[in-house]
Amino acid sequence: MTITKKSTDKKRKFEQKPAWQIILDLLVAQDTILLYRICRKMIIHLNRTEVPEINEIIENLNPGKPGRENSQRTGENWPKPKGTPLIARNMYKHIFEVADKYLDDEEITALISRWIQQENLNFLSSLLEQGEASLVKVAEGVNRYIKLFNPDLIQSFDEIIGLRVSLINRFLSENLDYVRIAKKHITIKEIANIIDRMIGPASGYGKLGGKSAGLSLAKKILIQKRKDNPILENVSTPKTRFLSSDCLLQFLNYNALEEFVYIKYKDPEAIRQEYSFIEYVFKNSQFPPEIINGFKRILDDFEGAPIVVRSSSILEDSFEGSFSGKYKSLFIANIGTKQERLSALVDAIAEVYASTFGPDPIAYRSERGLLDFREEMGILIQQVVGNKIGKYFMPSYAGVAFSNNEFSWSPRIKRKDGVLRLVAGMGTRAVDRTIDDYPKLISPGQPGLSVNNRYEDVLRYSQKYIDVINLETNAFETIEFAGLIAESGNQYPAIEKIVSFNRNQMLVNPISAMSDFKNEDLIVTFNPLIQNTNFIKQVKEILEVLEEAYGGPVDIEFASDGKKLYMLQCRPQSHFENIAEVNIPANISDDSKIFTANNYVSSGIVDNIEYVVYVDSEGYSKLQTKEQIYGVGRIVRFLNRELPKRKFILIGPGRWGSKGDIKLGVPVIYSDINNTAMLIEVAREKGGYVPELSFGTHFFQDLVEANIKYLPLYPDIKDNLFNEDFLMKSENHLSEFVDDVKDYESFVKLVKVSDMRAGCSLSVFMDGEENEAVAFIC
Repeated sequence: MTITKKSTDKKRKFEQKPAWQIILDLLVAQDTILLYRICRKMIIHLNRTEVPEINEIIENLNPGKPGRENSQRTGENWPKPKGTPLIARNMYKHIFEVADKYLDDEEITALISRWIQQENLNFLSSLLEQGEASLVKVAEGVNRYIKLFNPDLIQSFDEIIGLRVSLINRFLSENLDYVRIAKKHITIKEIANIIDRMIGPASGYGKLGGKSAGLSLAKKILIQKRKDNPILENVSTPKTRFLSSDCLLQFLNYNALEEFVYIKYKDPEAIRQEYSFIEYVFKNSQFPPEIINGFKRILDDFEGAPIVVRSSSILEDSFEGSFSGKYKSLFIANIGTKQERLSALVDAIAEVYASTFGPDPIAYRSERGLLDFREEMGILIQQVVGNKIGKYFMPSYAGVAFSNNEFSWSPRIKRKDGVLRLVAGMGTRAVDRTIDDYPKLISPGQPGLSVNNRYEDVLRYSQKYIDVINLETNAFETIEFAGLIAESGNQYPAIEKIVSFNRNQMLVNPISAMSDFKNEDLIVTFNPLIQNTNFIKQVKEILEVLEEAYGGPVDIEFASDGKKLYMLQCRPQSHFENIAEVNIPANISDDSKIFTANNYVSSGIVDNIEYVVYVDSEGYSKLQTKEQIYGVGRIVRFLNRELPKRKFILIGPGRWGSKGDIKLGVPVIYSDINNTAMLIEVAREKGGYVPELSFGTHFFQDLVEANIKYLPLYPDIKDNLFNEDFLMKSENHLSEFVDDVKDYESFVKLVKVSDMRAGCSLSVFMDGEENEAVAFIC
């Protein structure tokens, strides 16, 4: 059979259809579901643009439309008519005939093309909304979405914002305040980057946790602002990896430890007694092979650099509560063989997991009505900011900063001036209360108003020690700063910005980084950093940018390697309740006064106090053993449980809750004092009992969040009254509340205020504007 070529003198004729009609014909033949969605979208579009003919179509489909007469009875409490089903195959020609009257062919084609593009991207939102959002499925879905996404075909971003919200809910937080802010800044690409840095069960549904979510949001906000704000150019975040929160649940299940989930319902004292054993069990348990492989990838990624394993629980750093210092953060030198480094990482993560079940966070959650919430612990793994100096590794300087100043050292410093707590080396000395050292306190809004102005005070209250990672001993250590500089000199990055030279009772700033630091008497003042750089302006700008985005005050942690400033953490700032002007009554008789104060007074009123717990500094200083000292902490803990909440105050020597020499401050943690109305620290010239202005520490943040007022007393300063006879000679009710206190009753007093005057209570008025406070029986 022979096939002959058709004659070329005959031309074939094709019907010239616009592109949109061709697309519709294909949908009729191949995808009636998509055709239905396209018809529905066109009806909505024409209705929005007020095309009159579309009303007839809508009314024919929907007999329940307001204003239309219906044969079926309707009313406010009667179901509306169901209407006619929209069958796309039968209706599409009519719908698009109307569209063709009012829209150009190109416009109709563009609309249909965009809607089809959007429909092709709906798979990810469907995945998230149907509750099938395992880590692997979402990771695959997000990557596919980014490859398919074409911004030229998408004009309305309703769906994109919705998808952002779904992904934020899935991985970062379901807190509505957080989502409201994050959806403006965290893009789908950013979520994809976060997923790439996550480790977790492939089939898991965990989140990053609060600390990781806060850092991710702050990072994105600052990156966006950096384009128009040169002062933010050298602000960055360290290399970071995330362990999803459900890894904890998998760890518990893998090691048959599920029973510990319910320890939170036990008596607080039982939790305290069991906690050390829980730590032991966790640190001697195993992780599933899947997660161990993830840990190995993290170690390869950090290439032997020191790392910090930081808690990131679901509730942490949230708008409900900061949980500051409640869970552990642990440093690892990350040295040795890969197996040794892996073992150290596994051990640190297990210990952080164990801290989920500690007495402090459980007490904190109980106070805030969060005990029944199923807390999960994510992990934030960061490369430690800093440099290797000899055998040590540390940042040049680090610290914390707050938008609001809740406890100022001068009446000229206003709340909005903020506060910055700065140290050389690791920032641990900035967030922990230390007995034997002092950070630099600065108000970004008033950097010229120093806490200490006299030469003698600057020397006494300057930083003497520095926290470092010892790369030889694989340990976290505290060493003398002067000794480190004597060895390293100007090898310490930015040393010329940190210290001043003490010459003939004058403080002189170094001329340059080439000065002879080894042979100078160095004082950590940070004067050059404050006076000669834009550091304070930079921190102030960071706080203002983040505060604007958050819609409220924030607190941040940061570190510097001497060149760049790295953000480590960001969260909403806890704050005292707003207090109106406090006026101290003028007619208080001297015999009614218990104490007065005129140093570092913040505003507030504490009244209706029924009991005073007083630890006398002289008796406390005579204690010889740790057991005796911790016995005082035990008494305070029991009184905290037994006395009526917010009806008692604590008065004692030195720095409560400090790390270091426990003889210089009563050893307590948050759950030991969380029911008191006020904490008062007595500074005696004898014994070295000197309170530290501790705003910015985790301990002080606990007081702020619990609205526990704080006041330092200086009874040895002239014109200050301290009625110690009232405290020491009143009847001691201690044995009525605590057993086995015979050895302590001479210096630990529980005074009942009504013993002095029947029917009376104690009030404390604090006027921060006038820097005056008085406690009196009323």
